[in-house]
Amino acid sequence: MALLSRLENPSHREALLSNLIEESGQYGDDELAALAAHGVKADWILGVPHPELFRRFRFALTDDDNGAEEIEVQCWRDMLLSVLTMGSPAEAVGALGLGTELIVSTIYQPFVRAITRHQDLNPRDTVFFQLHTLVDDSHQATLRQIAIDLAISENSSADLSRGMHKALILRDSIWSWLHERALRCNS
Repeated sequence: MALLSRLENPSHREALLSNLIEESGQYGDDELAALAAHGVKADWILGVPHPELFRRFRFALTDDDNGAEEIEVQCWRDMLLSVLTMGSPAEAVGALGLGTELIVSTIYQPFVRAITRHQDLNPRDTVFFQLHTLVDDSHQATLRQIAIDLAISENSSADLSRGMHKALILRDSIWSWLHERALRCNS
């Protein structure tokens, strides 16, 4: 949403709005059919925003749903939102598209494999990761095309790169923290 209003091209805004609708838990029949073919039931995801799906996963792992976010999560979110709202539109597309959506399905595949082997977890509770590996291709294509359209000048290309690098650095930071936290919990 932070990026949507900042894009000048109406077709870019329309394409991102479509992605935002899906992120809020609305899916087309084709997507639902593709998901069903992989064991994802519509009632697990319809009308459920993606942050809620992740919360469901977190609760299934920890049985702790006190609603409190760790400071690291708050900082990651605030810093990413800062790039999306304060950077140029090209920098924001670099962060959201090149540094986020274009890598999500790839980096979540190992999580899906590991979660599938975890017998104590209900597939309904872990659907967040499977969902992002199965239907994010359209998000990737949309943001890739917007990035291509915005890369019309040297400045815009530099902004795309800067936004991508910021998002990747933030992603590395949060996943490194999560890894360290998991190691501490298991020792």
